[in-house]
Amino acid sequence: MSDSNAPIALEAYEKLAHGYAAIAETKAENGYTEHPAMRARMGDVSGLVVLDAGCGPGFLLRDLLHGGAAGVVGIDISPTMLEISRERLGSEVELIETNLGAPLPLDDDSFDLVVSSLALDYVRDWSVPLSEFRRVLKPKGRLVFSVLHPLASYKWFKPPSAFGVHYSESQWKTFTEDPVTVPDHYRSFEEIINPILAAGFQLQNVHETRPIEALRDVDPKHFEEYSIMASFMVLEAISA
Repeated sequence: MSDSNAPIALEAYEKLAHGYAAIAETKAENGYTEHPAMRARMGDVSGLVVLDAGCGPGFLLRDLLHGGAAGVVGIDISPTMLEISRERLGSEVELIETNLGAPLPLDDDSFDLVVSSLALDYVRDWSVPLSEFRRVLKPKGRLVFSVLHPLASYKWFKPPSAFGVHYSESQWKTFTEDPVTVPDHYRSFEEIINPILAAGFQLQNVHETRPIEALRDVDPKHFEEYSIMASFMVLEAISA
């Protein structure tokens, strides 16, 4: 593993884990925008063997189980996040502590679908996780993952240039009593699309997220804001 793919957000997510697990699904950005978009793009998962890469506290793991997936594996770098998933889901899923920026301890051609919710943003060099996803997917297996939208990311992080990949930091104030500094990366549109193609995937769809209608009554301000500018993108690709 190169230093550039060190797990930069591990310390932050260890601090955020319990608060994030308790609150994220009530937030406009997560529960009303990114989570519904991921569920919609995953589609019917019944009978599939699925890897959740960067599973966090188990939101997608739960959805996959409820959707009838035949087998579910979750991987994450945060021991606390994995423990929360384990407490919520018990032995129904296999959970593995590992870094997405390094080779994965998983067999070739073992999954029908790989999903990843806002986890790849923390990895600088995508060639490693994308090549690993292609390796563990069966032929014609699907990859569905979400990232920060470049426009929203540029507005939020204010990197020195709109081109390339830039290390960034932000203060998260919602999930804990004291603010937590969260390391991240700004990534331009071409730095999102080109690594997918270089890894041998066939890009199928790019979906710019919008909030679900339920947010209009819960939080009209953010409903209007996120209906005008997408916060996230969900990308779908096929293993060639």
